[in-house]
Amino acid sequence: MIQLYYGDGKGKTTAAVGASVRAAGRGRQVLFAQFMKGQESGELMVFSKMERVQVLRCGRDFPFFRDMTEAEKRELLQIHNGMLKEILTALQQGRTDFAVLDEITHACRFKLADTGLVEQILELAKGKETEVLLTGREPSRYLLEISDYITEMKGIRHPYLKGISARWGVEL
Repeated sequence: MIQLYYGDGKGKTTAAVGASVRAAGRGRQVLFAQFMKGQESGELMVFSKMERVQVLRCGRDFPFFRDMTEAEKRELLQIHNGMLKEILTALQQGRTDFAVLDEITHACRFKLADTGLVEQILELAKGKETEVLLTGREPSRYLLEISDYITEMKGIRHPYLKGISARWGVEL
């Protein structure tokens, strides 16, 4: 099935990490792909110790979309499409049965990922015993229609709005 955690609230990635830990704990092969993120975070240290979890990431931190140069956007598009191709291959070869595409809605919305590749991944997963979990803000109509589980996380209050940056061990 396809799960979608979206919205402007905190907790989408945290929920995806928890679902990944649960899946790995039950013997599933997890592929956790982080789009739009390059900064180190605490879950990566835990995942590195788990033999059933493979992590795909950008490899470096990029600025927020609004601050990216056109060259950075082209570079990130290539990186993201490479990640999507790797996920598709892993699904085709049966190397994963639980895939997380963290922040994929952002990558698609900003045209920093090939939505055709995302659709191929989801269509392939629908025909297999594969779970795919998507996160991000403002999902496309397609993602809303194809998803079996949809959870909207709504932000009510967040320290970022008061100028407090992400904190080590809480958001990072």
